[in-house]
Amino acid sequence: MSFFSRKREGPEQEAKRRINAPKVVAVSFLAAIFLGSLLLKLPFATSSEWKSEENRSSLPYIDALFTATSATCVTGLIVKDTGRDFSLFGQLVILFLIQVGGLGIMTMSTFFLLLFGRKISLRDSVTVRTSLGGKNVRSTAELIKHALLLTFSIELVGAAILFWRFHCGTDALALGKGAYHAIFHSVSAFCNAGFSLYNTSLRGKEWLVVITMAVLVICGGCGFLVVYNILNLRFWKKDRLARGRLSLQSRVVLWATGILLAVGFVSFLIVEWNGGMSGQRLPRRLLNSFFCAVTPRTAGFNTIKYNGMSSSGLLLTTFLMFIGASPGSTGGGIKTCTFVVLLATSYAIIRGERSVVLFKRTIPNRVVQEAIAVALISLIFVSAAAVALSVSERGVGGAGEWPECQSGFATRTVFEVFSAFGTVGLTTGITPYLSLAGKIIIIVTMFVGRIGPLALALIVAGREIRPSVEYAEEAVMIG
Repeated sequence: MSFFSRKREGPEQEAKRRINAPKVVAVSFLAAIFLGSLLLKLPFATSSEWKSEENRSSLPYIDALFTATSATCVTGLIVKDTGRDFSLFGQLVILFLIQVGGLGIMTMSTFFLLLFGRKISLRDSVTVRTSLGGKNVRSTAELIKHALLLTFSIELVGAAILFWRFHCGTDALALGKGAYHAIFHSVSAFCNAGFSLYNTSLRGKEWLVVITMAVLVICGGCGFLVVYNILNLRFWKKDRLARGRLSLQSRVVLWATGILLAVGFVSFLIVEWNGGMSGQRLPRRLLNSFFCAVTPRTAGFNTIKYNGMSSSGLLLTTFLMFIGASPGSTGGGIKTCTFVVLLATSYAIIRGERSVVLFKRTIPNRVVQEAIAVALISLIFVSAAAVALSVSERGVGGAGEWPECQSGFATRTVFEVFSAFGTVGLTTGITPYLSLAGKIIIIVTMFVGRIGPLALALIVAGREIRPSVEYAEEAVMIG
C-alpha cells in the first residue's frame, strides 16, 4: 500500500499513539524497585550481625521489596535497621535508589542520553517535563542540567556541613566514616527520603545538624523549578525586566511552605509541650517543634519519638503529611499547590465569584478540576488503605506485638497509611511488626503516593474520552 492510499487514522488509533508520560514514569519506578529488591536480596547485602541473629543467609524477599519500594519512592519506612542490618553494599543500593527516586527515573536516563550525545525523543521530553512539573519550560535539556546541578550542589553543601559536625563535633567519627555518613544523610534529606544510618534518627543530634537537615528537606520539598527561579532572580537590579520575577508557582509554593511551617511550629509547641517534648529545655523544645513542622513535608526524620506523641500531635502530623511537599519536588502528598487551589476555590465559591484568583492571576478551570480530583482520589485511596491495614493487622493479632504508644490502634494504622501515601516515613514504631498483608498494603500505598493518584488514574484511563452527546443540565442540592 502506498503512502497516498493509506487510510487516515481514526480517533482511537490516534489515542493509542499518544504519549502516556505517567505510564512511562510508573513503569520506570517499578523497574527500579524490582531491580533494587533483587540487589537487596543478595546475601552480601545484609550485615554479618543480622545473619547471625536471624540465622539467615539473605533478606526475605518481602522485606527486600519493602525496602526497595521505600527507598525508590523516597519514603523512609523501614522493616530493617538501615545502619545495622545492611552491609555497606546494601546501604549503597539504598542510597542509589533514594537518589534515583528523588530525581526521577526518566530525568536520570534522559541526562545520560544527553551525555552521550543522543537526541531526546518527544516521548522522553514530555515524560521528563511532566515528572518535574516543568511543562512550560522551553528546553528540556536545560531543565535537566539545572535540576541535576542544583541537586548535587545543594547535597554537596549539606554534606560538607554535616561532615564537619560528624567528624569534628560530638559524634567524632573517623574521616572516612564521617564523610560517608554526611553524604548519605545529605542525599536522604534533600530527596526527602528519611533513611538514616542511626536507629535513633536525629534524636539527640546537635542543633546545627538538625537545622542543616531541615534546610535540605525544605529545599528538596519546594521543587527544582522554584529553587531555580529563586537562584535566577537578580535582586540588586533596579530594572524589573533585568531583575526577573517570581512565577505564580514559586509564589504559591513559598507562601504555602512558610505558612505551614509557622502554623506547624506553633501548634506542635502547644500540643506537645507536656507530651513528646516534656522534660526538655526551652531551646530544645523550640528546635524540636520546628523540626516536627518540617519533617511531615515528606522527610521522615525525627527528633522525638512519635510513639510518645499525643493523639493531637499525631493528627496534626497526619494532616501535614497529607498535604506533603510541592509539585515537581522530591516529596509526596497531594502537594501544597493543590491545597492552596482548593482553599482559593472554596473562598471564591463562598464569595460568589466566577473565577479562582491567586496573586492577581486567574487559575484555569482545568487546574481547579485537577486539584479537586487529586484531593478526592487521594482521600478515597488512603481511607480504603487504612481500613485494609486495620483489618489485616487486627485479624492476625499483630497489634498486640506493637510497641506501647499513647494513641490507640485506629490512630496508629491511619498514621502509618498517611505516612506511606505522603512518602513521609514517620511511624509510631509499628512498621517492623506488620504482617505480610500489612507490608503489601504499605508497599502499594507508597508506590501510589509517589506516582500520584491522578497519574495513576490517567494510566488506567489511557486517553481522554469526550462524550458524543451532551445532555440537558439539572442541578442537585449540595450540603
